[in-house]
Amino acid sequence: MTLFLPLLLTVFTPSASAGERLFAYSYGYGTVPRGGVEVEHYATAQEDGGGTEWAHQVELEYGITDQLEAGLYLVAEQPAAGALAFAGYKARLKYRFGSAGVGPVDTAIYFEYIGSPAFDTHGVEAKLIFGKTLGSFEAALNAEYKLTFGEGLEHEIEPTLGLGYKITPHFLLGAEVRNEIEWAGTEPAGVFLWAGPTVHLAGEGGKLWWTLTTLFATTNATRDDHAYIVRSLVAVNL
Repeated sequence: MTLFLPLLLTVFTPSASAGERLFAYSYGYGTVPRGGVEVEHYATAQEDGGGTEWAHQVELEYGITDQLEAGLYLVAEQPAAGALAFAGYKARLKYRFGSAGVGPVDTAIYFEYIGSPAFDTHGVEAKLIFGKTLGSFEAALNAEYKLTFGEGLEHEIEPTLGLGYKITPHFLLGAEVRNEIEWAGTEPAGVFLWAGPTVHLAGEGGKLWWTLTTLFATTNATRDDHAYIVRSLVAVNL
């Protein structure tokens, strides 16, 4: 029922968010404007050995300049047979180059730090972001590299692609593809691929928006979880 609350609220929401996320995994080119503040909540459910595990993120975004955006996250996780617990922190910067629509593609870069609650495990993440708008068609391509260290060393490459069509200025339907290539130390841990539909709804001007993406595994992975992943992303501009 809570997933439908943002849908109802968008009908009554006025006002604009340059940082509006059209896809749940693929970042677009835009950033929160200078002095702007946005609060986002991620709710992610995925299969875990026949059950469903949950992850929640609350993010505060701030526009340092019109092209540079900062974000701080708090993360909580709930295993399929366990209780919700605090899982760590994240801090990130996103910088977009030039102006939208000037070059063949719109380009941005993204850097993130990931820390465990006790700061005994750390991660760094770098992402190249490419976006393109052609009339009502929207595309976002991300190329991400992630390194986690503390209890061993893990590497991950995660390219994602989002394609969508704006049926109205406030309603987009599309699809998203997410690929993970992982290593534990120097040993390959697997290649995983998910794909599925996405829907994006926004109030007039994007002051409140909601994105919902459902992904299904398309590879015969060696692990039996993550057969599906559902992410709901809700944001409010303050």
